[in-house]
Amino acid sequence: MNRWHLREWKIVGLYALLYFFCVGLGVLVGTLFDRAGNMFYAPAFAALFGGTVYMFLQSKVQKFGAISFLGIMMGCFFFTAGHFFISFLPGLLFGLVADFIAKAGNYKSRKLSFLSFIVFSFVNSGPIIMMWLARSTYIASLVARGRSSDYIERVMVPANAQTISWFVLTILLGAVLGALIGQFVVQAHLSKKLR
Repeated sequence: MNRWHLREWKIVGLYALLYFFCVGLGVLVGTLFDRAGNMFYAPAFAALFGGTVYMFLQSKVQKFGAISFLGIMMGCFFFTAGHFFISFLPGLLFGLVADFIAKAGNYKSRKLSFLSFIVFSFVNSGPIIMMWLARSTYIASLVARGRSSDYIERVMVPANAQTISWFVLTILLGAVLGALIGQFVVQAHLSKKLR
């Protein structure tokens, strides 16, 4: 097993911070598409903007744990931002699965890196997924935080096949574009370094 060095942890921390910035940008742009306040489009835009950061992280730290750590950090963010504990689980689950996929290609396979990012892009879906899987608990947590019934009705995303399919499709589209852009930028950066 490869030991982690302090320099690698610093790199992971830097890219986690950059990815967090991309998620914030995704939330900001997502609100332009949906004014309900439920951040429905935020995961798709976070994937679009975060693909380059993810691909650079994967190329710089080719060890199991970097991607998982990033997913766990996003899960922790949702939990500390006021979402109930279960919203942490997609960050953990999708982060680990994405790490295993990338590891299967030794963090060098373009196809597996691409697939890894597609899976990873769902780490930001925790709050929306929890609206569907634990609706009454989610509403209770909003009530406990003093949210009005009008606010709750506005932000709750309906759990029907059309809405769920659209949510998944937007994330996939954002992730595919983000991965393509990310791989292109990383490849251009590496080619420039070799000259």
